Amino acid sequence: MYYLSSTFNYNSLKYQLLCLLAFVVIDARAQNNTIIAKIDSLLDKAWEHHTTIQLIPSLEEALEALELANEHQYDKGKGEAHFMIADALLNIGLLKEGLKHLDDIQKTSYYKRRPIVQSEIYRLRAKAYSKLELDQLALREYREQQRLFGSLEGETKIMSLLYLYSNLTYTFKQATEMDSVEKYSFLQLHLLHTVEKKDKNVYLQYVNTYDDLGWLFTKKKDYEKAQAYLDSALITVEEYNVPVYFNTLIFLGKLEKERGNYQKAAAYYHKALANTLQIGDRSATRNQYKRLSDFYRMYNLGEEEANQYLLAYSRLNDSLEMENKQAIDTALRHILNARDKAENRNSNKYRSIIISILMFALLLSVYFLWRAQRNRYVLKEKEVVLSEKETLNKALSTAIQENKFNDLLVLARNNSPEFLALFTELYPEFIQALKTIDPKIRNTELEFCAMAFLNFSTKNIAEYTFVTTRAVQIRKNRLRKKFNIPSDVDFNTWMRDRG
Repeated sequence: MYYLSSTFNYNSLKYQLLCLLAFVVIDARAQNNTIIAKIDSLLDKAWEHHTTIQLIPSLEEALEALELANEHQYDKGKGEAHFMIADALLNIGLLKEGLKHLDDIQKTSYYKRRPIVQSEIYRLRAKAYSKLELDQLALREYREQQRLFGSLEGETKIMSLLYLYSNLTYTFKQATEMDSVEKYSFLQLHLLHTVEKKDKNVYLQYVNTYDDLGWLFTKKKDYEKAQAYLDSALITVEEYNVPVYFNTLIFLGKLEKERGNYQKAAAYYHKALANTLQIGDRSATRNQYKRLSDFYRMYNLGEEEANQYLLAYSRLNDSLEMENKQAIDTALRHILNARDKAENRNSNKYRSIIISILMFALLLSVYFLWRAQRNRYVLKEKEVVLSEKETLNKALSTAIQENKFNDLLVLARNNSPEFLALFTELYPEFIQALKTIDPKIRNTELEFCAMAFLNFSTKNIAEYTFVTTRAVQIRKNRLRKKFNIPSDVDFNTWMRDRG
């Protein structure tokens, strides 16, 4: 009877443990699904804000999604979050930060399994290079994008090709390569005719293509063809109620200017201004005020009107620059906060490892206490544990400092705006020494001196800051005069002596 009872109790306990394990697994899965749903929801909100050009809210939500995706190893969440962060940063103007997030996407399976995502990465990287006026690098990315189109199909392929041709046209316009502009403009036009489902975006693309051809033939002084394509753009605007058409009016103004019809050109420029105001594109409005001011002054159409447009331009430009600066500052703050959180998360991982090691050592000590039952041996084991803890803490502290220094070198080589902040944290005495000599020293000068402090060569500094070695030498000579550095003293050595 006793044997049967013991067996029953054991089986019952075993059953309870299995139930508890099953509950833990189900609960963990439920929690994981909840987290994934939250990440996806954040990314949906980020995309909604992105499509309405609310870049800061989009960036905040994407950064929060990225933090959760990294914490829970959600690959799709990582890829989409990096993409939206990169797109937002590129639009704000933080190009190097944006490019870094594009590099991070390529580490995900989300990127490797989806040709359309790979295509978009090439497109965004090319867009960044175009903004930096690195046209050859931009063209290289567009060629890489073009190689992927064999993996795409249907409407996705057609729309991706359309945007590629549009971007190539823009890049070649910047380089004033007329033959290439003509080639890709006509490729766009041919492809647009094949699109079955035509919506406002397609008709806007029609207008943009007609505009490019109008610009092209105006440059070629074939005014009849230029007029025909720009008229086609206006017909498309009117027929399909396309809201954005100020570029068409600007190109018509330029065409009339080339023909010598200055009053007619001015009328088109006024209509273009009205459209920018109507759609609320403040950046385009600012540019149009400047265009009108310059045009009125150059062709003597009215000095008073020219001054009025210049005043309107100055006010709006100041406002936009202030907003842009605030947006950049806010974006940088969010990026730095995200990095701080990532560092804290890594520190917590290290802390967990240390705690695990300490717990293991403690259990080992208890085992030896039970086995030997000798107080002196137990005390010795505790001293070993304390010694290990101190060694680990020192190793961790050294590792953190080394990581920060390595991060500093990476930031310097990437000409990152965060370089000076991290350098100031690591070498505050050096920064204070320079500010004591020159309280009004600019951040750009501090960054240059910091690179010299790190013993970068003239060639290295030129490479990392995208200037010539001659420009670096000139700047060194200017700083020699400012800090009274003797000509026989090495510039880098003088800087290091200040630390």
